[in-house]
Amino acid sequence: MMKKLFSLFAILFLGITILTSCSDDKGKPLIVACGVSTSPYCYYTGETNAPVAGIDIDIINEIGKELGRPVKIRIVPFQYVFTLITQGEADIGAAGIIIMPEHSEDVLMSSPYDTSSQVIVVPNGSAIRNQSSLKTARVAVQEGASNIELLREEIKPEAVLPFLTLEEVNTAFENHRADAAVLDAMQANSLVKANKGKYKIMGKPLSRHQYGLIFNKEKGSKLVTAANTVIETFKVSGALQKSRVEHFDALNPSPGRNNEDSGKPFVVCLESSFAPFVLVNKNQLVGIDIEIAKDIARELKRPIRFRIVPFTEVLPLVANGSADMGASGISITPEREKTILFSKPYAKTVRRILVNTDSTYATLDDLKGKVIGAKKGTRSEEFALDELQAEKTVHFDNAMQGILGVLEHKVDAYVDDDGEADLASDKIVSLDGRQVRKLDVSIPLEEYGFAFQLNNTEGKAAADKVIDTKRHRGEINALSRKYTSIYMTLDLENL
Repeated sequence: MMKKLFSLFAILFLGITILTSCSDDKGKPLIVACGVSTSPYCYYTGETNAPVAGIDIDIINEIGKELGRPVKIRIVPFQYVFTLITQGEADIGAAGIIIMPEHSEDVLMSSPYDTSSQVIVVPNGSAIRNQSSLKTARVAVQEGASNIELLREEIKPEAVLPFLTLEEVNTAFENHRADAAVLDAMQANSLVKANKGKYKIMGKPLSRHQYGLIFNKEKGSKLVTAANTVIETFKVSGALQKSRVEHFDALNPSPGRNNEDSGKPFVVCLESSFAPFVLVNKNQLVGIDIEIAKDIARELKRPIRFRIVPFTEVLPLVANGSADMGASGISITPEREKTILFSKPYAKTVRRILVNTDSTYATLDDLKGKVIGAKKGTRSEEFALDELQAEKTVHFDNAMQGILGVLEHKVDAYVDDDGEADLASDKIVSLDGRQVRKLDVSIPLEEYGFAFQLNNTEGKAAADKVIDTKRHRGEINALSRKYTSIYMTLDLENL
């Protein structure tokens, strides 16, 4: 006990020394670049006064208090967190960032503030005995954790079933839709405890990660030292465990499904960077899809809740019934209609292929076998693989990153939906004058719709009614003009 008290006093003494050295910045805003698709570390709440929550945010607020600096959160796509930190435009980067040796080349990292072990949960009596057994299993996983990429890209089970809550994971077990679940150890223990005798945790963790905050390499050394002091106090005082429990509980209500559940949230999953349909302005989700989604929820007389997830997970979450609706410019295709119920179309799109102005590419055949950029899991990536027969695809989080990839010769071309590609091209031209060239080729039109689970005819009916009303009043075109204008004015101050 005396040793623990001595350690805490030493931490507090070191903190006083550091705070004195940082006094020159007292009162100056602490700018935080924050990705919001890694619960429980950073997630979107939609609340006006606190649009972002999570363990990272709790720690950063403590850092701000100790330094006497107000915290200003800026919600950005995950990759922009690193960009803004390396360019010195933000002080702290947060997004449930896993500590990796390669990060030290570009940024400074804090000491670990949390460690997460991913474990395998199976029903008692299961034939699954180890990691290799998962290859023939249907595996449930809670969205937002680091284990989804691990499952999809390394273990490659028969099926990966993402869910938003542990209640839904439990239901998947009970309905025999899932043979196993890969969860954070805290989530796994909670599931096992709540269902005594039904499930067990397999002995060896599947993976183990440590999480940290990032800082600018040239200017962030004093801030890192101060942050490390706060982090150690946060852990020793028990605040970390309290934070984990609080956010775990906040993220685990289950969405409703019918009129009897009118008080339950209408859960909409989407990707946050797809202008003018979805974008972030002053830390709030806005855009065509957001406005229509809110009207659909009102039609259903249910409060709305947005969950920001990678685009690759939007349709699986809807198909599983974990989300009530999927949005962010989803193309309606015959293949997707096998597992998804779509609303009426509300917008049209076509593939836009962008190449460097100094390139000689002129036809689709010219790009066959080349390196093509696209957003992961989208129709544009399918086009790159199927029509352009790409040697490989390079994934970008949004059109601006993809276009920069073309300009910097990281890819031979970038493929995206015409609306976002055109807007991002104009944005880059307005920022630094650089431009790309559109390939002049004919590609068939596609239509966007909102996604629902196959049996959710009530949700589709509400969406169709709202879409018809807005189209009749000319509101969809008006929304397009409004959010195109907003996107073109975005900078760090109003992200």
